[in-house]
Amino acid sequence: MRRILLVRIGGVAQEVLDNLKPGLEARFYRKIDSGKGLPEPFYAYDKKRKQYLSTSILKELENLEECSTYERVLGVVDRDLFVPELNFVFGLAGRKGALFSLTRLRQEFYGLPGDQHLFERRALTEAVHELGHTYGLGHCPHPKCVMAFSNSLPDTDRKGPNFCHPCRSRLLQILPNER
Repeated sequence: MRRILLVRIGGVAQEVLDNLKPGLEARFYRKIDSGKGLPEPFYAYDKKRKQYLSTSILKELENLEECSTYERVLGVVDRDLFVPELNFVFGLAGRKGALFSLTRLRQEFYGLPGDQHLFERRALTEAVHELGHTYGLGHCPHPKCVMAFSNSLPDTDRKGPNFCHPCRSRLLQILPNER
């Protein structure tokens, strides 16, 4: 069976990964394993922006020796991420690996009371979105599809963690027949 490796980066609680596993397994028809984890990504910190360069973290993630036996790898970090051309990113995907941040998914980031259920839904949405990119799915024009582009948290909340029918059909064509 094909497998996906889920990797904590820095101080992310194992509970976050445990909560993501069932939803990811259901959407990608893959067993999800937890990796050993990576230390805090201090090497990616940009003092001017007070954010972490997502491409640097993704490179470290994809170079993990542990990843070589997995079909895909997904890193979870609790640091505010950016790419130079944008103010922030929720996540980033490469060919085999992807990364997403929990930081802006929390109500508390915006000065609002915490909502654990909403946080977990947002985390699953971003995890599915970034992994979808690693399987070759682009951004979808359907606003409620998980593959729709999120420019803001209301976008993430609107789309939710599920694929629209065309994206799900495309994913099923891409995935090897090991479902």
